[in-house]
Amino acid sequence: MANYTIAQNGKNSQVILAGDLTAAVVPELQAALKELVQQGAEEIGFDLAKTVMLDSSGIGLLIAASNSLARRNGKVRVLNVSADILQLLQSMRLAGRLNASGRET
Repeated sequence: MANYTIAQNGKNSQVILAGDLTAAVVPELQAALKELVQQGAEEIGFDLAKTVMLDSSGIGLLIAASNSLARRNGKVRVLNVSADILQLLQSMRLAGRLNASGRET
């Protein structure tokens, strides 16, 4: 069972995670993201409103997606990030690269 849904609107897509972004979901999500990039996606947003945990596999997936889109002048956005995950991304100097923004209260 998938832990995410993908909503497409032209060349913009949004990945809505229904759980944590960890090694358990990365392989399946990686294949779906490859397909989006091949179809010409210019922006992919990751909605982490329901995500509490992000492991190294999840971080790697976000970086790989960012790299793939950057080659086409596209970008990744990481939205609705918890304070803990945002702090992690900031400490790794990835918040800016991933266009990360915190949850609205």
